[in-house]
Amino acid sequence: MPGRRTVLLIFAFWTATLGLAFYRDVWPLLFASGPPPVGIDLVDEATPHLQVKWSVVRGDQKVGRLTSGMSYVSSDDTVWFYHQYAQLQIPISGVWLSIPKLITSTHVTRAGDLIEQRMEGQIAVLIERRDGETVVYDTLFEVKALVEGKVENGVFTGHCTIGGPTKLVDRDLEPVAVPNGQVLNPLQPVNRLTNVRPGQQWVVQEISPLEDALGAILRQGAEQHGFKLPGQGRQPLIAEVLATPQTRTWGESEAECWVIEYRTDVPRARTWVRVKDGKVLRQEAFGDGERIALEREE
Repeated sequence: MPGRRTVLLIFAFWTATLGLAFYRDVWPLLFASGPPPVGIDLVDEATPHLQVKWSVVRGDQKVGRLTSGMSYVSSDDTVWFYHQYAQLQIPISGVWLSIPKLITSTHVTRAGDLIEQRMEGQIAVLIERRDGETVVYDTLFEVKALVEGKVENGVFTGHCTIGGPTKLVDRDLEPVAVPNGQVLNPLQPVNRLTNVRPGQQWVVQEISPLEDALGAILRQGAEQHGFKLPGQGRQPLIAEVLATPQTRTWGESEAECWVIEYRTDVPRARTWVRVKDGKVLRQEAFGDGERIALEREE
């Protein structure tokens, strides 16, 4: 097992990375209590070569880029959703996490049932210091990670490998139960949403099997080094399309948008959908003083 500081930094990395990549997919997987009134046409979304570029923004600062894409598999009538993050720079726990590349892949049926999921990326942990008037970043260590799993008989299982010069983690994931249906939700960055109408309301349950399985591994490793990492409690979210469209600046023009708000006792996230064509212009999530957003670039 790695040392105590290394375990903490690995945990900080995955907390930041999973928080961005799944936020909480980017954005965790959300399972609706029933079919939501707002729809994603999987086959329509899986138009060949369809890609959407986004800026990843933390607070008011751009911290990276995202390219989302989809592909339809005609042989078994399923869809792959891809999200590729690039050039992420995240300050956390007194260090900088530099993530040059992170790719998440989610494979689902037409009905939205999860089949498999994969995340692969690399990270450098940097320490910031000043050399006179110049800011210098020294590399503390670098790691690569591969986490992947499949759903069989309603249970998500898989394997996790995290390593640099030596293997830090190389083990099976903890099994996580996964309900059927509605694995994809409008909180995930997609090209368009259909049937958005003011006043629509539904309930979603927040579930992220990849994050839950990896979190169990990290908590076990931390306990072996004498400290305890908190688990993650999740509450149902109420999704509602606000009654009045709002105007948002997009590029050099303004767009009238429906706003879908996700909340518990307070708002947790919002999706901005252009009224005239259903195109998603912005995704944002917030809590504990943090605000993470995806801004459509085109």
